[in-house]
Amino acid sequence: MFGPKSGLRLIAVALATALTATIPTTSATAASETYPSTVKFLADKFVGGKALDGFTPGKPDYGFTLEAMLQRRAGGQKLTDQLIAVKAVLADSTILAKSVVMTYAYGTDKAIKPGLAGKFLFVSSVLGVPNAPLRNAVIADLKKAISSNGTVNAAAGNTFDYAWLVMGLAANGQAKLANLVAVKLSSTERPDGGFGLDQTGDITKSSPDATGIAMQALALAKKTGTKTQASREQAAMLSAAKYLRATAVGSDHWEAWGDVDVNGTAYAAMGLKAAGANIDAIQNWLKARVAPQGGLVTPWSNGSGDTFATAQGYVPLLGLSYLNLTPTKK
Repeated sequence: MFGPKSGLRLIAVALATALTATIPTTSATAASETYPSTVKFLADKFVGGKALDGFTPGKPDYGFTLEAMLQRRAGGQKLTDQLIAVKAVLADSTILAKSVVMTYAYGTDKAIKPGLAGKFLFVSSVLGVPNAPLRNAVIADLKKAISSNGTVNAAAGNTFDYAWLVMGLAANGQAKLANLVAVKLSSTERPDGGFGLDQTGDITKSSPDATGIAMQALALAKKTGTKTQASREQAAMLSAAKYLRATAVGSDHWEAWGDVDVNGTAYAAMGLKAAGANIDAIQNWLKARVAPQGGLVTPWSNGSGDTFATAQGYVPLLGLSYLNLTPTKK
């Protein structure tokens, strides 16, 4: 840990100023509400209590399942005590490791998938799952996939892969490696200040969700970075906050493909929260999209809650980011 000095302090002041201007402070706030119906809505979507199905019925989507577990944890559910989903997805014993985690964190060629592996590590830490041997094995494989300059092999510059990897490493005592990857992540920032999916084809355009997850990763990493690393990461967050401010609709949400983007808004809110911004206005916008049954409504959910939006949107509905869920040292 260190305190910013001279030039770094100026960057910190500029970041704080930009973030303050990003989202106006409002008198109304939903921070004290817990939305139990939303937690129940999401819990009920776990098929057999194990995992969320993806867009194909009967086929689990482990990426959304892991994030849904974060939402449920934020809602007060002690998943390690209550859910078979922990054993079914996070494998809290080495006996289950190969039969479960290998099915989504590794490919058929047994090569590790950096993004899902990082998400596995982060969620395991947040939930306090007793799977240390398995985590250590995954970390060892990830180290082999990271070049000396922070490039992640097989990630193709994918912002989500890089960000989840940074967060997973940082939450599991791998601060040096997390910052190495985080600095590389910061170098993929677009000219407009935002982050996009990856570096290929027509998907280089910045988006609020990619920018939001990148900001969370950079914010977590810079807490343990060197002075130079923290300066790079903080400068990238400043540009990202400016991008989000410039692209927000009505200062409280974002759009994609000509309609409101609930998932993107949720991720943008968490990124801004992680950077220290006031997200009351966004939080209130999300609150207005809670369906009577508890889930978050999207343009295509016909007035009912949408599973995938809720699997990523409950945490910012509480005015939090994923970083607020990480265990604090006493």
